[in-house]
Amino acid sequence: MLSMIFNKSALWLGRVIVGVLLLTVVGLVVRFFYVAFSDPTIDAVHQRAKLEYLTTLPQISNNAPNIIVIFFDDLGWGDLSSYGNRLIETPEIDQVAQEGLLMTNFYSASPVCTPSRAALLTGRFPPRTRTDRHVYFPTDSTMGVLRKMLGWANALPKEEITIAEVMKHAGYRTGMIGKWHLGDHKGYLPNDFGFESFFGLHFSNDQYPLNLYRNKEVLIQDRREGGLFASERDQLHPLPGQGVDQRQLTKMYTQEAIKFVKSTAGNPFFLYLAHSFPHVPHYSSDEFANTSRGGTYGDVIEDLDRSTGELMRALDRLGLADNTIVLITSDNGADYNGSPGYLRGRKGQTLEGGQRVPMIVRWPGRVESGRVTDAMAMNIDIFPTLLQASGLTLPKDRVIDGRDLSGLLQGKSESPHAFLYYFPVIQTLPDAIRNGEFKLTENTGDFGRSRMHLSHLDGDTEAHDVENLFPEDAASLMQALQFKQDEITHNPRGWITPGAHRGDL
Repeated sequence: MLSMIFNKSALWLGRVIVGVLLLTVVGLVVRFFYVAFSDPTIDAVHQRAKLEYLTTLPQISNNAPNIIVIFFDDLGWGDLSSYGNRLIETPEIDQVAQEGLLMTNFYSASPVCTPSRAALLTGRFPPRTRTDRHVYFPTDSTMGVLRKMLGWANALPKEEITIAEVMKHAGYRTGMIGKWHLGDHKGYLPNDFGFESFFGLHFSNDQYPLNLYRNKEVLIQDRREGGLFASERDQLHPLPGQGVDQRQLTKMYTQEAIKFVKSTAGNPFFLYLAHSFPHVPHYSSDEFANTSRGGTYGDVIEDLDRSTGELMRALDRLGLADNTIVLITSDNGADYNGSPGYLRGRKGQTLEGGQRVPMIVRWPGRVESGRVTDAMAMNIDIFPTLLQASGLTLPKDRVIDGRDLSGLLQGKSESPHAFLYYFPVIQTLPDAIRNGEFKLTENTGDFGRSRMHLSHLDGDTEAHDVENLFPEDAASLMQALQFKQDEITHNPRGWITPGAHRGDL
């Protein structure tokens, strides 16, 4: 009798377990398809605030400065000859530096590309723009679907405000050429964020599919076999006729940039030239192949240098050079092929080599030529600086983490930052802070224990912990880091309620 009851109970329990498992699987499948194919969530309140801000912007005058941002991909702090490289020759970029300002303590907001690109375009830290979870992937790729399943953003939120949107509404002609890497959803492409024209790739040159776009239309389609579960890393090298010939990318970007500048017909313009290189895999034009003392990587850099020179000479021919702001920088530090100079660390790390990058600014008549500064700045500063240069105000409904560098560029002041913050990959909160000569890093050691490391950046490579020599400086930096961590924890998107005091966030 007991055995019969036991068997019935076991059978009933087994059926319950199987039923629960089936419901779980069905639920996961439903969630998979819902998440994979649903549109990103829009913050309606701040989307309205964005539209109100853009539609009330004043129109700029015809003599407003033109703006060109040249953004390299994975260019290391030590990759240019103007920054000390003795193998790779970059005379064209060096000439721009001689005619402007070279910055030795300029940083990307992240050690990887998606959050850094969002920071440049919005003036905001990675968690503000929901780009704090590494990099975006094509929507129909394995990683793209996985990101959405995890609840991670895979496109720049619609309510974010980009430089291009501000410039377009103020009367600038706006164009983007090169690598976007901020989403491939309908409604989340470069043309949807203020760029009147776009020519380039949606993602990095090692992410499948590698389609080349003109605006929203495919210009060259990647015809390799792939799909949801295709390995992006297995799709790097298309055969002739299968897709983009990456050897021609830098040359095509350059030609398109010159064409855009010519097409503006004397109207002020904003050009965002986001090169695909020197990101891996490395390709250069045929005339640069096997010519550099820096090897294949050097070939790529010297091809990019030639590109920069051609664009600068086009500005000269068109009589636009004297009224054009040119900024040259990188999205993060060097990958394993590039050079961080004497700095410690590389791409993906919050060590100096992962986030300190070249920055050159040329603005004839406003920026003294041949000047070098060690003042701290970050690519979040580009947004407020360019708006100030164009006579435009910042939005009031959100924290703009960047600071106006006008005084610094003109030699009238030092860094506007009391502190700089370093945001690690796949983390919302900063794990390091710098105040000038000192940098404090909060490392998670064995068994989750937190360890502080104080570096003296004046001549050191972050190898030595000097907290015992400067305990007060360490304590002050730790307090400031914790304050910023708390602020972002409580308000990660950085929304400002009406009437609230912005403070020094």
